[in-house]
Amino acid sequence: MEISSFAEVSFYLWLLSEIAILIKTKVQRKSVTSENKDKGSFWAITIGIFTCILVNQICNSMKIGYVNSTISDLGSILIIIGVVIRLWAVVTLGRHFSLVVSVESEQKIIQNGPYRAVRHPSYTGGLLTFIGIGLAFNTWVGSVIMLAFFIVVFGYRMRIEEKALKASFPEEYPRYIQKTSKLIPFVW
Repeated sequence: MEISSFAEVSFYLWLLSEIAILIKTKVQRKSVTSENKDKGSFWAITIGIFTCILVNQICNSMKIGYVNSTISDLGSILIIIGVVIRLWAVVTLGRHFSLVVSVESEQKIIQNGPYRAVRHPSYTGGLLTFIGIGLAFNTWVGSVIMLAFFIVVFGYRMRIEEKALKASFPEEYPRYIQKTSKLIPFVW
């Protein structure tokens, strides 16, 4: 099944945004010293994303869980919304954003921008993007696979991040948790 031009553009927009985030992070964090508390989650996410995209392509080519062009376009819109939310989160954190779990000694709990409502808005954007990729690739099965991947791998990542932040901010972070949702405003 052919992927629409809109789906291709939105997918490449996501890919370019991730490359930009990678470059920005490498440049801004070159002189930052922090303890890496990632526990392999970066590589689990990276390998998982590429595996899920491959599975989505296979589902598309075999017409497994086919969705029509309207649903595919909705998926493309979800990708774009997800990219915007993720970029907003990255920009809000500035030089404190990292692709691996780490906490700097002079770091503070950011509570403005998207962090006012959710503790992991970058992952909120990722969730929308991953669901959108499956739909944009014309397969609801691909979306379910991306959602399952997200729940497992990003759930693991969020637990690691929250543990590191609680250890670094034993008084402030629990108060922040009480005021915010983890991923989806007013839901979870």
